[in-house]
Amino acid sequence: MQNNKNLILWVELLFALLSLWVLLMVPSYPEYAMAVLRVYILSMIVLTVSLVLVVRRYQSQHSSVDMNRIFDMVDRIDTPAFIWASDLSMMYGNHAMNELLGISEDDNGTHALELNRFFHDIGLSPKDAAEIMSKGTLSTGMVANGQKHYINWSTSLMMQNDIASLHFSIGFETTELEEAKQSLSEKTETLAISENRYALSMKLSGVGFLLCETIHNGCYNEYYVSKEAQEFLGITSDHISFHEFRKKIYSDDRYKFDNYIRELEHPDPEAEPVPRVMELRIHHEMGKPFVWYAYHYHANLVDSNKIPIVGGALVNISEEKEKDALLEKYAYQDEITEISNRKKLIEYGKECYAAYEKEHKPYWVMVLDIDRFHLINDSCGYASGNKVLREFASILSKYQDQGKQDKPGLAARLGADNFALLMHDYEDDELPKHKLDLIRKDFAKLESGEFASLSLTCSAGVAHLPRDGKTFEEVLEHAEFALTICKGELSYLMGYDAEMHQEILHQGEMEKSLSDAIEQHHLQLYYQPKFDLHTEKIMGAEALIRWIKPDGTMISPNVFIPVAEKSGMISDISNFVLREACQQTGLWQKEGLSPIVMSINFASGDFYQANVCEVVQHELDSAGLQPKYLELELTERLALGDINYTIDQMNALRAMGVLLAMDDFGTGYSSLSYIQRLPLTLLKLDRSFIIEIETDSVAQVIVSAVIQIAKSMNMETIAEGVEYEGQSKILKDMGCDYIQGYLYGKPMPAADFRKRLEINTYGKEVS
Repeated sequence: MQNNKNLILWVELLFALLSLWVLLMVPSYPEYAMAVLRVYILSMIVLTVSLVLVVRRYQSQHSSVDMNRIFDMVDRIDTPAFIWASDLSMMYGNHAMNELLGISEDDNGTHALELNRFFHDIGLSPKDAAEIMSKGTLSTGMVANGQKHYINWSTSLMMQNDIASLHFSIGFETTELEEAKQSLSEKTETLAISENRYALSMKLSGVGFLLCETIHNGCYNEYYVSKEAQEFLGITSDHISFHEFRKKIYSDDRYKFDNYIRELEHPDPEAEPVPRVMELRIHHEMGKPFVWYAYHYHANLVDSNKIPIVGGALVNISEEKEKDALLEKYAYQDEITEISNRKKLIEYGKECYAAYEKEHKPYWVMVLDIDRFHLINDSCGYASGNKVLREFASILSKYQDQGKQDKPGLAARLGADNFALLMHDYEDDELPKHKLDLIRKDFAKLESGEFASLSLTCSAGVAHLPRDGKTFEEVLEHAEFALTICKGELSYLMGYDAEMHQEILHQGEMEKSLSDAIEQHHLQLYYQPKFDLHTEKIMGAEALIRWIKPDGTMISPNVFIPVAEKSGMISDISNFVLREACQQTGLWQKEGLSPIVMSINFASGDFYQANVCEVVQHELDSAGLQPKYLELELTERLALGDINYTIDQMNALRAMGVLLAMDDFGTGYSSLSYIQRLPLTLLKLDRSFIIEIETDSVAQVIVSAVIQIAKSMNMETIAEGVEYEGQSKILKDMGCDYIQGYLYGKPMPAADFRKRLEINTYGKEVS
């Protein structure tokens, strides 16, 4: 409209000039015509000049009115804003702008800013300001009122003519965001805090908004969607219905959104509206992976009718979720096997116990141990040991409860070679045994390749939730207790027994006493003679441990040895027996007494240690004793526990010259099938065959057969438990080499045994 008015004025002015030219250039007209023409031309000139003046005044008044309105609107903006000309001829700043720069305002609310100073503050020269600022957004840092401010300036064109253009710039302060970024880079040592702040600061510029300002038929049904939220949701429209939005939410998360809608439809008028957060998985489009978003929503009462404007902000939290998953992995996942760890099991078990209290669904808790796992590490190396742990964990995971239960089963590694399996109880008391059989079967399949020489078995203890504990921790503790009851046994399953637990607690007191006895040297060795039936002299002795209290009370080995084995103190006792027996035997030889073979019993844990040969050789060297005077007695159960490893250990000991005897021979289930594979030097016939040998023909046949088998393999034999002359005579006739029993002497202290050696050496006591 304004341009059209200017065009009319110019046309009229041109017409008037042409008319004047005609008047001056035409030489003659009739007088009356000249008069009329002069009047017309002068009238047009006057009219044109008048119109120009009127239009200019109109433009000036309306321009002033429009600019005043614009200035007033700019003043109402809370953030810094200003209007400026591209030729830098003028600038108008609002109150926030003047306050930012510390410039006082005059009475009419305006103030002419010093452009050079302002653009200098934001790092621009006046020459470049118009070109740079007019291009759109500019991020600046400036010091105002003694503080550093970071502001994003967004500039829009308002007016433009041939001389200059008028621009409007508004600043959005990002100081907090910039400071957060700086703080983030300075605090990288705190992973969780620094990364969360970093993620938050990066996401602040990408928040998507959902807003519902209208209500239809008493309920909300549509969102206004910001541009960022449109990208999140994979839509092009700026509106989306609640129904369509719900369809984009992962099915397991929709209940959160449904609860949110119910709150909107049935608000509590007395409740104070507070911000809330829903974490939702939303897909950009069908077939694409879901993305985690945090939906921060709030309902605000905004008018007298208390109709709320509802909505919120969507923030992509996928990175945070990935980090949470990583942190959870570090916190709740075992590093070697990558299954749950003890901490995860306990937290999950607590949830299962709580679920039982609501739904009465019981569970079994099974704790498993890989038998003789230390042998795998010692013989194959830790890398192979870790491989076995991973394979075992994989097997357990295979047999944990699968399916859609609210609380499915869980496999976890408790530490070292201890694992746990949490599983539903389907009213089947045989379930633990059935699961353990399957686990053992799969575990045994690993006995190939590098593990071909190993016997891979496992043992387990089991407890019932809630029958065996008032808390999950207590149930787990009782399952672990059940596992330890038969420690040392192989391939067993033991259920928790409360009465046995009390008995073990009582044994705990004995453990403390035994520990004190070892430390205070209340243990000592007794020696029982071994008699040669052919020379009728003492050929050796068996060293037997005794616990004698300061008051003279003697504790039977049958009482404290099992306690020592279960508590792990058996190694200390075995080391004491080996050292003391070697020292005592070496001392008697140095005193000139008849050399004898000293026999000691080896505990299973000590025999299976990798450096057993080194330990034995060290004690022999310390005592100055030749290996041929030391005999290690092994039980059949110990020797046949891991036959391949046993043979390797025994061959190494025999190569040293140490003698090897099998104790209690004949009481096992497969003695004769394995005896030819073991490098034994002596078979020790169990006393159960000797007791009735005078009257029981079957016992006589068995003993005679064993003696003959031993002779065929160049092994000697000794019978224990001999108490009568008749037994001794029968054994001698059968070809038995040695006997041991009360007939020739009970276990006795070293001083008493020395007297027997003096008689054995000199025919009489000489001390």
